[in-house]
Amino acid sequence: MIFALLFDMDGLMVDTEPLYTEAVQELLKNKGREFTLEIKQEMMGRLGIDSMRIFKERLSLSQSPEELLEERGIVYDRLLRERGVKPMPGLFELIHLASSLGLSLAVASSCRKKWVDLILSELNIRERFKAILTGDDIKQGKPDPEIYLKAAERLGILPQHCLVLEDAPSGIISGKRAGAKCIACLTVNIQRALSSKKQI
Repeated sequence: MIFALLFDMDGLMVDTEPLYTEAVQELLKNKGREFTLEIKQEMMGRLGIDSMRIFKERLSLSQSPEELLEERGIVYDRLLRERGVKPMPGLFELIHLASSLGLSLAVASSCRKKWVDLILSELNIRERFKAILTGDDIKQGKPDPEIYLKAAERLGILPQHCLVLEDAPSGIISGKRAGAKCIACLTVNIQRALSSKKQI
């Protein structure tokens, strides 16, 4: 039996992935490096600092992951506020349906709390979620199961009675490791993982 839906946010609830890509590309101006799809896929769904470690290593950048994260955060924050928030098709309908079925809802996002709060407020759906977990609430990012275990605990529901909705391979692995049922929403990220025959 499923008693709760646990939502990832970036790329699943809202179309923020182009903003992250643009922010990272801006970091690479005058650095003579190329941000490839393979690197992007490896970074997807992870804590910011973890993704910046991958970014630094794959592109042999001189800045520290902390410096890169801070720089990316400044650019991303500006882009998010300038461009606004775009919900993914069907988001509001799914939330309404799940609520009408009596399911508890939670957000489990690797994104920083200030951006999760901004996005949920802009979409006017914050009150629909009984639990909101962000990257600021955890020590281990996806694919570690910590965030989904904590989300289930906040709801007071065992993980095996939760359904995780994800668009990134690292998130699917995280949900499965937590013991939850998972649905990999067929976004570009999942399609690339499947085409490369990665285990998710």
